[in-house]
Amino acid sequence: MQFWKKAKQGESQRESESAMAASATPPHGAADTSSEALVRALVTSLADGTTATADGLRGLSADQLDEIERDQPAPLAAAYACFLRLVGDGAGHFFQGSDVFYPHVIGLREAADELLSENQEPFRLHTSDRVIFMHQGYQFEFLRGDGPDPEVWTYSEGDAEPSRVYIRFTDWLEANVRQEREAWARLVPWYEAEQQKPSDERRVYFYRHHPDGSVTDEL
Repeated sequence: MQFWKKAKQGESQRESESAMAASATPPHGAADTSSEALVRALVTSLADGTTATADGLRGLSADQLDEIERDQPAPLAAAYACFLRLVGDGAGHFFQGSDVFYPHVIGLREAADELLSENQEPFRLHTSDRVIFMHQGYQFEFLRGDGPDPEVWTYSEGDAEPSRVYIRFTDWLEANVRQEREAWARLVPWYEAEQQKPSDERRVYFYRHHPDGSVTDEL
């Protein structure tokens, strides 16, 4: 779903809670940290009470994972498969407004190929590439390379060619978790505070566009 926002700066105790959760995330290179262990730690840190709650982390079944794997020619890398098992059905506000989760992840490869064709790009995705993210139909990101924790590449409408943005899927996930937790730690308190004011005094608005075409004022 899409949402637009107009906000003013503010502070909240939830920001300190977010920082505490982030401090529990093991750094890359820790001797006992595999890519899947890092994915689990990052997903756990999303349940900060603002970005998501613990019961808002919704994983996928084995059958749903099989459906996702069959949808594209590339196999599921271990780190990405772990992410889908843990939160492939959604994680609160995380990645709100983008196609990352089931069932919207189904068909992303086809949508990416169509975008490239529409823009008459000379390059094409490899059969070993797996599209994992699309935003508003004009940008997508995909895994490239072998191994359990492959590179992440991105293409946006108007780019001359795709570019590598992260050398590991877990780097991509870590960066997005950090950025979104910081953003929602500010946005949610602003929205809640403004909701308590008379409508003519409010300065923060969130408009959610639903699939049926309706629009509501909500986060």
